[in-house]
Amino acid sequence: MSTANGSGARLGRGRLVALQAALGCLLAGAAYHDSGPWGYAVAAAGALLAACALLRRRGGWADQRLLERVRHRSLAAPPHSAPPRDAADDLGVAHTVLPALDVAEVADRNGYDLGVLADGRGFAAVVEFPGGTVPSVPAGPVAQWLADDPAGPAAAQLVVEQFGVPPWDFHYRYQPTICYRQLPAGGRPVAVRSWLVVRHEPLEAPEAADRRGGGAAGARAAVAAATARLRARLAAAGVPTTPLDAEALRDLLRQTGDTSGEGKALAGSWAGAAATHCTLTARVSGQADWARLLGGLAACTADRVITAATLTRDGKGLRVQAAVRVVSTLAQHAASERDRLVRAGVVGPPAADQAAGLLATLPVAHPSRSLVEAAGFGRATAPAPATAPAAAAPEGGAG
Repeated sequence: MSTANGSGARLGRGRLVALQAALGCLLAGAAYHDSGPWGYAVAAAGALLAACALLRRRGGWADQRLLERVRHRSLAAPPHSAPPRDAADDLGVAHTVLPALDVAEVADRNGYDLGVLADGRGFAAVVEFPGGTVPSVPAGPVAQWLADDPAGPAAAQLVVEQFGVPPWDFHYRYQPTICYRQLPAGGRPVAVRSWLVVRHEPLEAPEAADRRGGGAAGARAAVAAATARLRARLAAAGVPTTPLDAEALRDLLRQTGDTSGEGKALAGSWAGAAATHCTLTARVSGQADWARLLGGLAACTADRVITAATLTRDGKGLRVQAAVRVVSTLAQHAASERDRLVRAGVVGPPAADQAAGLLATLPVAHPSRSLVEAAGFGRATAPAPATAPAAAAPEGGAG
């Protein structure tokens, strides 16, 4: 997860609009000061609006810090409880951090059944790489696709899940897993799965959904079209993918998250009923960083490690936001592996907001941009260039 701060005193579009409105109120109040208290009230409202838009605290905009504090309070204290749902529709912890999450199925132009998720803000579809593949960051095809695709996609997310030895020896003193851990495996995961998530947000490109009938149906059609075109670009680069239908997408959300929706964000971890999840920050500025990150995580002895990199447009380049989640059914094991990876310099410090960190590593590419940034009030993170070519390497390496 990128940890850079916002862009200092830069005025976003939304903040400029607020200042223009404040100036208008001040001028209107001055022009109608003879009309009684209404003129003074309008002028006072303008002054208050200008003060709120320009007030800074500890090097940042005060309104952004207030919103962050409110959000953190909403995620703290009581444990999260998943609302009651049918077993077939329950997505576990994914529903806890995204209560509006829903999955539907559409047919794309190539005749595939495509599962499309909606989270109340955007829509996304997922394609799977061949089993055992550790993909490189497909910077070239994704950058061109984000810039040129008529559906106006918001982001692409690369998700890699590496599995360690099952924890049966920790739980039951199971001899085969004890022996397996002693083998000279060379720091290789037992199994690897990887996916690419395509995200579309109507807030960013409303015309794409409107051209396809509008509403949720139009947005799903836009996601399907963008996914088909990205798959074609990857296939031309020699990277085959398979789209996930609705049932497979639901299974993926449960498996990469947690089948239990119960949990609580703590300092440095998410304490779930079935497992402990520790999300850590990571800096990926290019293909070498990505390969180094996955190589360092390959020796992790936790049950599984999920690495996610979300790619968005940043001018003419790409911005990469990466996060790593260490998962174990034993809380002590998850914490020890988290601390070991930090000491070894493989990853950065734990995410300050573990609920948001867990969400960043789920295959939903959410959010591609904060609502503050999308509204033009500022930029949430600094750009990190990614210039690696599209490729895929066999298990255990990144090409």
